[in-house]
Amino acid sequence: MQTPWGELADLDLSDHELAGRILAADKHQLIEGLVVECLFDQIVQALPACVDRPLALLDVETVVVDSGRNDLGWLGFVWARQRQPGLGRYLQALERCLRPWLLEYADGDFWATPVRDGQRAGPTQRLPELLQTLSSQRPQPFLVDASVRNSLRQRQAFWGFVSGYHQDRLAERVLLPRILINCAIQPWFRTVWNLDRAVILGDRVWVLEIKHKFPINQHPLHFGINAGEIGLLDRLSRAGVRCLHTILVKPQWSKEVGSMYLLNDLRLRTQAALIATVLDPARTALLLQQTSAHAGRHTSITGRAPLAYKRLAASSFSRLGLLPQPPAELAQNMVDTMLGTATQAVQDGWLRGLQAACGPAAAPTAPTRH
Repeated sequence: MQTPWGELADLDLSDHELAGRILAADKHQLIEGLVVECLFDQIVQALPACVDRPLALLDVETVVVDSGRNDLGWLGFVWARQRQPGLGRYLQALERCLRPWLLEYADGDFWATPVRDGQRAGPTQRLPELLQTLSSQRPQPFLVDASVRNSLRQRQAFWGFVSGYHQDRLAERVLLPRILINCAIQPWFRTVWNLDRAVILGDRVWVLEIKHKFPINQHPLHFGINAGEIGLLDRLSRAGVRCLHTILVKPQWSKEVGSMYLLNDLRLRTQAALIATVLDPARTALLLQQTSAHAGRHTSITGRAPLAYKRLAASSFSRLGLLPQPPAELAQNMVDTMLGTATQAVQDGWLRGLQAACGPAAAPTAPTRH
């Protein structure tokens, strides 16, 4: 498979210098988001000890696209790094709202096999060849505008945390997922999303989403949620898949502030709130009825076009806690929110009390795609 850095099979993905160049092609906010995802994963890993029912954490990367073809509709590509109990159930759940393929990475390429009833059901072929037959459009290189690629913030996030955290697993955990999305799938489709984490809790399939942002500073406080993402989550929820939409709230309400304060500023870290809400069919239907607002170009994944978003009141979220709390406590509150047991609702005064000064006020931002 061809990438901007050469054939995928020829790339030395263990080279962290090359890794830095690959990630530098994305928005700086995406790389900073990897820092937040690593911290979030440490909380998610504590989930199994918090429940008295089966819970499976699936090691998958899921990319969902709207094919733009009436005969195909929505498609899903699931890279399962390993075969785990629960993978078949996850694929079956996706089948209820889209057409899935199971991916594997071998011999320097991604390979795709169609899925039916949670099982492989057809011939395996190279993913680039499959995408060419599925897309109704000519491929276009995925390019991110230079205005949203701050090289200093990229280097700080990569060399300051991401590189050392993942070490010899950097290719598997970070580089290959970005190459899969940006170089393999995105050039063929215009509407592309990825799902952060997949969990099976009891008899329910869950998607866990983590965002790092600050509220829209109005009365009452609201958070923006990408309108296209709400459409996808509505599709999933109507198929029985629930989403726990989690936000790590920035203490400094500014788009100029990245994620490195989480590692080097203990004071600000103690003011980083973790909140979450369940997006079920009733909630997504109400959000879709809203008239979309529009955020600036910098909020889109390419930095080239405004982004439509919906608003969700801060009071619609539950308080999971503050980031310095033990992961087991945060995980327990996460499970309680998922199961609908007693949780404490977010209050505007609580969030405002955690806000830290950051200089001139900055315009609020809406969430970005993948």
